[in-house]
Amino acid sequence: MEDEAAMRKEYTLQYVQGLTEDEIKILYLASLAPSGHNTQPWMITIKGSKRWVIGSDRTRWLPAVDPDNREMMLSIGAFIENLSIAAGIHGYEAEIDVIGKDNYSSEIAEVRLIKGKETSVSDKAIKERRTARKHLLKNTIRTEDISHLVENNKNALFYYPLNSKEGSYLSQANLQANKTQVFREDAQIELAEWIRWTDREAREYRNGLTPESMEMKGIVRWYAKHFFSKGDVLGKTFRNETLKLIEDQVQNCAGWLVVKSDSSTVADLINAGRVLQSAWLRAHEKLIAFHPMTQILEEDPWRTELAKELGHSGSIQFILRIGYIKEYRQPVSLRMPVSKIIVM
Repeated sequence: MEDEAAMRKEYTLQYVQGLTEDEIKILYLASLAPSGHNTQPWMITIKGSKRWVIGSDRTRWLPAVDPDNREMMLSIGAFIENLSIAAGIHGYEAEIDVIGKDNYSSEIAEVRLIKGKETSVSDKAIKERRTARKHLLKNTIRTEDISHLVENNKNALFYYPLNSKEGSYLSQANLQANKTQVFREDAQIELAEWIRWTDREAREYRNGLTPESMEMKGIVRWYAKHFFSKGDVLGKTFRNETLKLIEDQVQNCAGWLVVKSDSSTVADLINAGRVLQSAWLRAHEKLIAFHPMTQILEEDPWRTELAKELGHSGSIQFILRIGYIKEYRQPVSLRMPVSKIIVM
């Protein structure tokens, strides 16, 4: 078993003063949401019995690639969607009010847990959700499966097959945006700070990227874990190998999933994050893999021209490679203990 998969499996819920066992379980499931570089930016302030405020930890922001905190807010939205589902699993209804004034607000959303009827939803999809960077199939995604992903979000979720005009544009634009970002020094330095090359670092931080989550294999992974350092991420070899991988990825999937919103207000960003996470969890049962590719929304000119190129009004918030996958492998992204995301 991969080391980081073992770390996820061995994770034990720890007692947190002021929280019940159900609350700890709900927050743990919420924390399995995706985030850029796996920074896990969410922070929870306990305001009272089953009343919390969700904020963010500025030490886990990504100022080089996400200076406006747009992606951070989307991650908070995904966290809130997980939290809402987890609350129902444990017999609560989560009343959520978005209170953030802007993307830098210390308080983003208030949560109240109201005792209700336990839902029949399983936590399996939340626990097994993962990013898949490799082995996406090019098989055409069935119309009924796209409808399953989109569900009631026809104005927010759009699918473009790889061989469509839009799909071809997204493939080429993603490749070019990655070429720009991989040689942007501040972005590469920031990436280097969030890679945990060794098991010691992984166990110390419980966040960030690892050779396993980057899907390195065999001798390459072994070498990286034993000999790579932050400096290697800034080297020419690492950058060129990254681009070779991206070039392969943009041509090997079924197509692209786009998440848009009417605007980029705090409420709209939170909702877009929830829409994405909801679709990602539904994808699990259809063996459809998701791979976010954010560089196209982080680099000019693509981030400003994207909506027009796709014929959309409003704001594009997510771009993801998607495709069927033969099987879901165990998730390997690290997770911080609940106690580390709590402010009393």
